[in-house]
Amino acid sequence: MNQPAAMKAGLAAPPGPPPLFFGAFDRHNFGDILLGHMAIHDAGVAAPRCAGLAECDLSACGGFRVTPVDAITTPVTLIHVGGELLDCDAAEAAWMLGDSALRWPRRAPYVIARNRLPAGSRTVFRALGGVGLARRGKAFRDEVLDALRQADALGVRDRVTQEFLAGEGIAAVLEPDPVSRIAAAFGARIAPAAPVNAPYLAVQFAAEFGDDRSLAAIARGLERSALPVVLFRAGAAPWHDDLAVYARLAQRLRVPVSLFESLDVWRIAGLISGSRGFVGSSLHARIVAAAFGRPCLSLERTAGSGAKLHAYLDTWLPDTAVWSPEGFADADAALLLPLGAG
Repeated sequence: MNQPAAMKAGLAAPPGPPPLFFGAFDRHNFGDILLGHMAIHDAGVAAPRCAGLAECDLSACGGFRVTPVDAITTPVTLIHVGGELLDCDAAEAAWMLGDSALRWPRRAPYVIARNRLPAGSRTVFRALGGVGLARRGKAFRDEVLDALRQADALGVRDRVTQEFLAGEGIAAVLEPDPVSRIAAAFGARIAPAAPVNAPYLAVQFAAEFGDDRSLAAIARGLERSALPVVLFRAGAAPWHDDLAVYARLAQRLRVPVSLFESLDVWRIAGLISGSRGFVGSSLHARIVAAAFGRPCLSLERTAGSGAKLHAYLDTWLPDTAVWSPEGFADADAALLLPLGAG
């Protein structure tokens, strides 16, 4: 495999231009914003510059002031910050940003090759996922693979992505998602939130679970713990979590239920860390719960549909179950006891 020396040695890129942190923190998503904070923490940068596909300011919810990456005119060390960026296409990116125009000169807009940047730039990829990359068309895959072959350092977070890249002659270091270290890095900043005066479950799921059958099953599963339920959003961007869906679940529940309305990522982390356990579909909400020693139960819309979730858990927590709503509702009660115990 013909790889740069820095890539062979690991993830530490050689000295170069100032860092620019690039990721999908140009929209509200709990995990992507936390990945940005972890990357900045790991780099020890006091005054970070952050870029995405669109200009935005998410500082009010714990995010960043983000500039468009395509406006770069000077050399940078572009640090691609985690998440499932390798297989995200332009149409998906536009939809998630609420922008119908496809304005980016790349099929994979969150993957930028070094030769597309100002001369003297470097590229670093940290703990990225790309479980759907093998299913993309050849032109898309070739664009991504070309960018990765030019990288000064490359790390991925799951074996599915690592093995696909290895088959294409690209060596990638396997590393856990950086958010798994959030308790050590930001534990002092994350104050446990207690929105109800009782032990509670922190519960989240994406809008795709909004059909009546799924909601009825989730309600049955949650009621078996007998704990109050606090619903929260791990993402307010399109394709994420929906308040109207949560309201429909609340109508079905026969245990106390409340909505945690804040979108501040630090307060959401506090809600999770202060809970008795987490139930939901978000990978990063699960990772935060585990970082603070909380029991976790992951949901997927249909059995086998949560490819990203499965790839990560199979890599780092083999034999961990991921439940469909119906499976969650019908599971042996003993499997749910840790969520209500202690």
